[in-house]
Amino acid sequence: MLNDILNVIARIPNEKKAKLYSFSFLVIGILGIIIVNKLSIFIIQNTEHKDNPILPLLIGISFFIITSIFLYYFLKSIAKIEKEAKEKLIQFQKEESENLKLINFVLDNTADAIYWFRFNGSIVYVNNRLCKMLGYTKDELIGNNITIIDKKFSEIEKTIIRKERQYNYFESELTTNDGKTFPCFIAANYFSANENEEFVCAFARDITEQKRKENIIKSSLEEKEILIKEIHHRVKNNLQVLSSLLSMQKRRETNSEITNQLDKTRSRIYAIALVHEIIYQGDDLRFINMDQYLTKLSYAMKDIYNLDENIKIEISVSKKMNLGINYSVLTALVIHELLLNSIKHAFKNKDEGIISITIENNNDDVIFEVKDNGIGCDIEKLKNSNSLGWQLIESVVEFQLDGNLEISSKDGFSCRVTYKLVNNDED
Repeated sequence: MLNDILNVIARIPNEKKAKLYSFSFLVIGILGIIIVNKLSIFIIQNTEHKDNPILPLLIGISFFIITSIFLYYFLKSIAKIEKEAKEKLIQFQKEESENLKLINFVLDNTADAIYWFRFNGSIVYVNNRLCKMLGYTKDELIGNNITIIDKKFSEIEKTIIRKERQYNYFESELTTNDGKTFPCFIAANYFSANENEEFVCAFARDITEQKRKENIIKSSLEEKEILIKEIHHRVKNNLQVLSSLLSMQKRRETNSEITNQLDKTRSRIYAIALVHEIIYQGDDLRFINMDQYLTKLSYAMKDIYNLDENIKIEISVSKKMNLGINYSVLTALVIHELLLNSIKHAFKNKDEGIISITIENNNDDVIFEVKDNGIGCDIEKLKNSNSLGWQLIESVVEFQLDGNLEISSKDGFSCRVTYKLVNNDED
C-alpha cells in the first residue's frame, strides 16, 4: 500500500508536491507535539518519575528521531520513484519523438499527396508531396480553405462531409499555385479527433500520365473499331455484289432447277452478309442481336421466295439474346436452311400456315427451333437424303457447334438444336 501511495505522489506536479510535503511536515509536527505532550503528562502522572524533568525531553527527542528516520526513508522512496518516473518519461518522450520523426518522414515522402481539413474546409495538415505537386509551402496552405487547391470541393468533398460513406474514392482536379489544374484520384474518409472536432483525411495521386495513356488507348480502340466496322462493311458489300451477280445470272436462265439453286445460294449469301451488316451498324462489335437478325432475315426470305402473305413467320427470342460473330454465322446458316426448307416444302398443299422460330439461352446453353404446321416429311428419308441443305445443317451442328439435333414430323415439321457456348464474348 505504501508503494501505491508513493506512486500516486510521484505523479503529482512539482508545485503541488512541494505544498503536499510542507503540509505533511506541518501536520506531523503538530501531531508529534500533541502526542509527546499527552504522553509525557500521562507518564508523569501515572509513574514514579513524577519529579524527573528530563523524561519528557527524552520522549520528545526519541519521537523526533524516529519521525525523522521515517520521513527520511519516506522522502528517499519518493525521490527514487520520482527519478524513475522522470527517466521513463524522458525515454517515452524520446521514443515518441523518434516515432513522430519516422511518421513525418513517411508522410512527407510518400507517393501520394496528403491533406487534412476540417468540415468547414479549413486545412490543418499537408505533407511535402502536396506542396511539391502544387507549388505551395506548408505555411501558405495550413489555415487556408480547401477551395484554394480543390475548386470542386462543393461538388465532391461535401459528399464526404455529409457522411454518406466512411470511405470515398473519386476523381477530381487539384489546382497549382500558378492556376493550372491536373486530374487526381482521391481517397478520403472522415474521422473524429474528439467529440468536438471532426476531420477529413484525403490522399491524392496525380493521374495525368495515366489519363494520357488512357486517351491514347481510347483513341487507338476507336480507330480499330472504325477499321473493323469498315471491314465488315466491305465484306457485306462484296457479298452483296455476289448476290447481285447471281441475280443477274438468274434472269438469263430458263431452267427452273438452276434458277431455284441460284435463289438458294443468294439467300445463303444474304444470311451471312446480314451478320456483317448488323455488326457495322451496331454499337457493339462483339455481339449480334439475334432478334434483330432473325426479323431482317425473315423479311428478306419472304422477298426472295415471294412467300404467300397467308404464310406467317413468327419469331420469339429471349431477352438479351446476343451471340458472338462465329456463333451468329453458324446459327444463322442452320436457321436459314431450316426456314428455307419450310418455305419450299411445308405448304405445297396448303393455302396458309405458320413458321415459328424460337431461340433462347439457358446459362451457357443455346436452344433454337424452327417449326412449321405444314405437311411434314419422312424423317428417315430426310436423314438419308443427299440434300446440300440438310448436309450443311448436320455438318454445322455436329462438327462446328458440337451440338445436338432433334427432328420431329408430328403436326408439321420441327427441328430443335442445342449447343453450349464456349467463350462467346471472344468470338
